[in-house]
Amino acid sequence: MTGTFECEGGCGRELKEFKRRKTRLCRNCCAAVIARDPAKAAKASATIKRLYQDPVFRSRQQRACKAGVQASIANNPAERERRRLSGKALAATGLGHAAQTPGSEPRIRAGKSHTETVLGWCPPHLRDEYRKILGRQGMRKEDARRKIEEMMAAEVASRRNGRMSFEEQLRRANAGVAVVRKFEPRKPDHDFTLGGVATGMI
Repeated sequence: MTGTFECEGGCGRELKEFKRRKTRLCRNCCAAVIARDPAKAAKASATIKRLYQDPVFRSRQQRACKAGVQASIANNPAERERRRLSGKALAATGLGHAAQTPGSEPRIRAGKSHTETVLGWCPPHLRDEYRKILGRQGMRKEDARRKIEEMMAAEVASRRNGRMSFEEQLRRANAGVAVVRKFEPRKPDHDFTLGGVATGMI
């Protein structure tokens, strides 16, 4: 039968004995000990930074953290209230987000990041069209997205056929896509090559 013992970190938690246990500390107390050791903290920081250089790992961790926070807020009224009060206290200090004036670089960066999170699926030249559909036609987000995806499919089909509608050209021009003259080869005005090839070599 597996025995139990009290965590030696002083937290009062009761832990179970098992063969591979390396310390007499719980997870929280062990993390606190590591955090107080500069060498171990530096090693852990280097490992985390190395792992976060992998886009797949970073994306997976971000999704997991976001889901964990959302679940914590949804299922724990006390935590939700604590976060609300903490946000009000921070706003009252004038620090953090509240200290950034409209148009400041951090707010612009945060706005772009939020846009990519919400509209990352939508091509940049169709995002204004998506907003117009939501605003003017009063569609649900799901229906508006479906309509945009139909437009995206039509664009792909038109590119395959070598044709582009005037509306699509106009949208792309408004999005900053440059219009250039189609290249048409013409007969040169001279009767010699520009490569300097001698006539004896011909």
